Amino acid sequence: MARKPLKVRLLSRPSRVAMWGGLALGLGFFVLFGIIPALANIVVSLTDYSGLAGSSTSFTGLSNFTTLLTTQRPGFLSSLVDSLYFVVGVTLVQNGIGLALAHRLQGSSRSAAFLRVMAFLPIVLGVTVVGIVWLLLFDPQSGPVQAILSTVGVHSSFFGSGNLAMPLVIIVQVWQNLGFTMVVFIGGLKAIPPEIFEAGRLDGVTPWRRFRFLTWPLMAPVVTVNVTFAVIGSLTTYNLIYILTDGQFGTNTLGILAFNTAFGNSADLGLGAAMSVVLLILAIVVALPLVAFLQHRERRLLA
Repeated sequence: MARKPLKVRLLSRPSRVAMWGGLALGLGFFVLFGIIPALANIVVSLTDYSGLAGSSTSFTGLSNFTTLLTTQRPGFLSSLVDSLYFVVGVTLVQNGIGLALAHRLQGSSRSAAFLRVMAFLPIVLGVTVVGIVWLLLFDPQSGPVQAILSTVGVHSSFFGSGNLAMPLVIIVQVWQNLGFTMVVFIGGLKAIPPEIFEAGRLDGVTPWRRFRFLTWPLMAPVVTVNVTFAVIGSLTTYNLIYILTDGQFGTNTLGILAFNTAFGNSADLGLGAAMSVVLLILAIVVALPLVAFLQHRERRLLA
């Protein structure tokens, strides 16, 4: 008589309890601090709530959303243009430089490890510290950048300039998040079997053709990750812009416009909430087709 095979569990009972308990705890935090505030924000967007003590609140339906698309709220459509400029600039520059750094710093030498840590450091510093550091560097009165430019007779207000503010904000955003992009690209490079590069070298493939026809197609999955994170992250950014320019001088993206509308001088939380809902919808509308396109690109390149 054949013996019944024993059930083998990969995890012990205490480990399974710890795993499911941790998952439930994380899910609870996500619901408490993610889902519930998002639903509350939608409710607020349907009212004229101002947040001011003693002010009355009434249900206004979709009037806040219709206001955004009319001349009653100037600046909303232009903020969409600023957001597009910001998102495209950050995505292209961050991924281009991140890939170049990953290619140069993927080695195991001490110098490469040190430079990887230095590239990742801005993420640890936090938005406020990063913003203050760059404001001090580009102080038009006493900053070191202005001191250097003054020697050749060049003067600028930098973050207070309509021509330079947005490019500088893009540079700061890229500088802060470059380390993450670089690390993801390094992981993608190390996942490529070295035998593929060795075969290309034996066939006399030049470095450029090796990158174009071997490295770049095989890194399609990490390109999808980095591009998606860069697009969504830059689209929803407001805190760094708030510190650097407060949305002035051509940097009034949708994120900072929603923040200033809700908590600025107007204190119109209902309208600000409506803007954030539009921003959420815009992020979904942009992200879903983008991910679908990038995943189709993966399948085509790796087929």
